[in-house]
This record gives sequence, structure tokens and C-alpha cells, in this order.
Amino acid sequence: MMVNCAVASCKNTSAKISKDRDGITFHRFPRDTERRRQWEVAVNREQEWAATSSSTVCSEHFLATDFYLTDNGLRRLIINAVPAINISVCQVPEPTISKLPPIDINPADTEEVIQLKHKVRRLEIIAEDRKRRLNLMWQRKKRLRKKLHRMKCLLKHLVEVKKAKEVES
Repeated sequence: MMVNCAVASCKNTSAKISKDRDGITFHRFPRDTERRRQWEVAVNREQEWAATSSSTVCSEHFLATDFYLTDNGLRRLIINAVPAINISVCQVPEPTISKLPPIDINPADTEEVIQLKHKVRRLEIIAEDRKRRLNLMWQRKKRLRKKLHRMKCLLKHLVEVKKAKEVES
């Protein structure tokens, strides 16, 4: 059965795309109604559009950190993943998991070694994302400290003005 990506601006279909060649996979909409609705909104379709049981979104619309590898080496979406990138032609295209350089697998590698290489790649992606988020948190912390300092100065000034008014009265 051929499947199409539900994102309006995406032309990926299982007839044109191969998981092995292109690294793109198709993921069905969640059964949970709340999460399903989040996906329906995220795919940027017209208001009255609703997903069917066979509706899918391709992996090009999920962050690399939205995936994990099973013990068998299969790529699965994390439970709270929602399509977020490359949804609209207005968005700046972001690199996806299929755009990552392939894992170097030697013919002599055992199945266990191949699975470990996949897990290492996944952990590298997670580490890179966490590094980026940590950097953003440090920047946010620095801005908040400056804001706190300004507020303390303002509060000190207001207390001094109040005391000055009390002395004048």
C-alpha cells in the first residue's frame, strides 16, 4: 500500500521514497485523540481536514531528537513527538535525521556492533541538542541576572524616594 505524507507542502510518498536509500520513514498519526489533534494542527492543512487511520507524516518533519532506536535497530518516534520542522514553505528548511551522514558500517561488524553504532549516533544527536539547549539556558540565566539586578536597583531607588517623601512630610 502506498502512503503519502500528510504535510500539505510535502511531496514524499512511499512510491518515490525508500527507507534504505533515502533514510525517510513514514509514521502514522497517534490513536490518542489529544495527540492526534496536535499532529493535525501541526501538519498545516485546511481547517476541516482530519487524519484517517492510514494518514502518515514522513520523518522529514520531526527533529532528530524525536527518534530513538529499538534494541533491534529500528527507528521509532518518542511518545510525545509532534511534527515541527519543514512544515511550511515559509519555514527555513532544517536538517532532518535523514540528512545526517550515514553510520560507517563495515562488513565485518557484528549485529551487536551495528546496533551500538546506531545507539552512539542517537546519543551524539541528543548530546548536541542538550549542548545547544544548555547554552540557551546559560544565556537566559545571564539575562535574568541582569534583569534581577536592574529590579533591585529600581526597588532600592523607590525605597529611597519613599523615605525622602516621609522626611519631607
